[in-house]
Amino acid sequence: MSKRHVHTLAKVIAALLMTATSVTSHSQTMSSTPTISLDSLMPELLKADSIDKALTAFKPSVSKSQLMTSDYLLLDSPAIAPAGLLSVHLMSELPGTDLFLLLNATPSKGEPTVLAAQEIPNRTKADIRVKVKLTKSSELLLVVRAGGKWYSAINDIKIATK
Repeated sequence: MSKRHVHTLAKVIAALLMTATSVTSHSQTMSSTPTISLDSLMPELLKADSIDKALTAFKPSVSKSQLMTSDYLLLDSPAIAPAGLLSVHLMSELPGTDLFLLLNATPSKGEPTVLAAQEIPNRTKADIRVKVKLTKSSELLLVVRAGGKWYSAINDIKIATK
């Protein structure tokens, strides 16, 4: 390859990179949901002692009163269970679901509010199973972000005593 061909090829590559960068920047500014990773939010989420404190970690922040209930969410857990590990099935049929949060709406002192959090990659089925540890009867709240909006479903779990 001659120096002239290499120089022309370098110009073409530079132009393509500049175009790709401007398209990426434009799509990021047009996006309705910021691209903050769940991993970076987890320390703050785990310290939250209420649902509203956990939800304010997200930008833009949201409060429990702003959550919309949805029939397109599944929060499947036993109604009565022994204390300890409990299997919970979470599913969303809402288009654009990108985040699940499973919250304990009634945590005891010292118990976390956030029980599970999972990002859902694009075009992936929003269907997961998690194990959570409960020591007392609790109200579980599934919070889902879909299409830039926040939705919820709620379940009561009674912990059986001997």
